[in-house]
Amino acid sequence: MGLIDTLKNTLVKRSAQTPDSVTDGVGSDPAALEKNAGKAGKVLISVLDRAAAMQSGAITRYVDFLRSRHPEASPAEIQQMIDTHFLRIVSGSGGTVGAASALPGVGFIAGAAAISAESLLFLDAAAFYTMASAKIRGVDISDSERRRGLILLALLGSQGTAIVDTMIGDTAGFAGLPSAASLARLSTSRLQTVNNRLLSTALKQAKKRIKMAWLGKLMPLGIGAAIGLITNRKLAKKFISNARESLGVLPSRFDTAAPSKDEVNEPELESVEKALEN
Repeated sequence: MGLIDTLKNTLVKRSAQTPDSVTDGVGSDPAALEKNAGKAGKVLISVLDRAAAMQSGAITRYVDFLRSRHPEASPAEIQQMIDTHFLRIVSGSGGTVGAASALPGVGFIAGAAAISAESLLFLDAAAFYTMASAKIRGVDISDSERRRGLILLALLGSQGTAIVDTMIGDTAGFAGLPSAASLARLSTSRLQTVNNRLLSTALKQAKKRIKMAWLGKLMPLGIGAAIGLITNRKLAKKFISNARESLGVLPSRFDTAAPSKDEVNEPELESVEKALEN
């Protein structure tokens, strides 16, 4: 099984394991949050909770595998490989759901349920993508609260950057830093406050954005599949652009030598699942 198939299969299985209860990890009352978040908001909160529990070793092994197969590759070249993997994973799922929603006997309700699962797949893949992109920039991804912040920044783009800049202000040592680097310097309590504001903003946008993306996928067979593919690819490219803005410029070279092929085997489905399990 190839690396992309391994990652996709793992993310699909994780996406099917939606928790029954939803919390935001920042002290909000779960019942009140669940009531106000809506369907799209619950999907987003679920993914943030799962990303916070993600073991950073899974990301490290993925990046090390890419580097071991391309030892002369620069950070920019490894980033391009990560971009390609992300686009392939999420683009494939969009067309499938667009077609499934129009199959005889499936109809709108089943199609909507499939899209809910697909949204989890997209956001899980986006979370994994963000962590891998941060890793090759030397950003510390070991802290769960920081992982939440990085993903929210990538989801919100320039709006998230503006929120971080406003909340941090002219604090000494933060001027001119990318948003991700600023988050890395915050104390846990202050980071939670920033994340709470980012999450509140993201929840307001999630229902509107995901609903608009769903409309095309529930159109008649053929049209829905085509729009599903285009929509996911467009969303993925926008997410990649947002992540680059928030994470900052790539280094020109890696500080450490690439692992040898003998040191890093291609991740197997079982090992990736174990590394990603909550």
